[in-house]
Amino acid sequence: MHKTCIAPSLWHIARIKALIFLTIVHLFCACAVSFAQVQEDTTMNDDKIHVELLPYLVIPGMSGEVTVKGLSSESINTSGSGTFSHLQFGFMARTGISYNRWFAGTDTVYMGLGGSNDAVNAGFDQWIAELSGGYRVHPRIALLGGVRYTSLSADLKLKGPLQTHFRSSQVWWDPFIGGVGNVPIGKKFNVSARLDVGGFGAGSRISVNAEPALNWLFTKRLTGMVGWKFFYQDYVNSADKFEYDVLTQGPLLGLAIHW
Repeated sequence: MHKTCIAPSLWHIARIKALIFLTIVHLFCACAVSFAQVQEDTTMNDDKIHVELLPYLVIPGMSGEVTVKGLSSESINTSGSGTFSHLQFGFMARTGISYNRWFAGTDTVYMGLGGSNDAVNAGFDQWIAELSGGYRVHPRIALLGGVRYTSLSADLKLKGPLQTHFRSSQVWWDPFIGGVGNVPIGKKFNVSARLDVGGFGAGSRISVNAEPALNWLFTKRLTGMVGWKFFYQDYVNSADKFEYDVLTQGPLLGLAIHW
């Protein structure tokens, strides 16, 4: 009998709680320090439109479980290098626009992944597109909200005499809310952290996105980013016997261009 997973494991729940707690602590520390050492930010009241483009790369590791038509992948547990070696094609970019305290942005990710073990050949095509907006309540603190679109195609082929083939495509939308904080470290560096939580049963049961990062201002127009991305989704479609309960995490590298 094929395994169909409905409830997230206690281990996953514990990891997500720990992730949320640590990121909240990071944000709290960032906000507390930022009140004590605020650098001048003229973009909050210069009455000008500012635009940003950020191409970036995440080298992800994945852990969790995918169930397609009742057929479980058992456990996904790959390191960043392992997932990257199976990355057939990837594209990641963000855009942003701001005017004084208000801002809006997009985040688009495509990953084509393929791999196999002794029991199964697996392929995944995933699109994630985000539209967000928010308000800077302080030069170092911003509140945000938006919606995230996920399109996932999963293809599982069993090895052995039966050669069973299962395929499923799923699309869902997740509302989310969150915040961003940053702390200046001298004139060229700052530490930032973003946390948002979404899903709430509208699409996935829960989704969590967290991004602590170190930012380096190369020039007035260029900023480098080195960080770590955590992205968890727990989505279930009982009618299709489909479940995607996966934590993706790994180093994040990016280069922001400002106008």
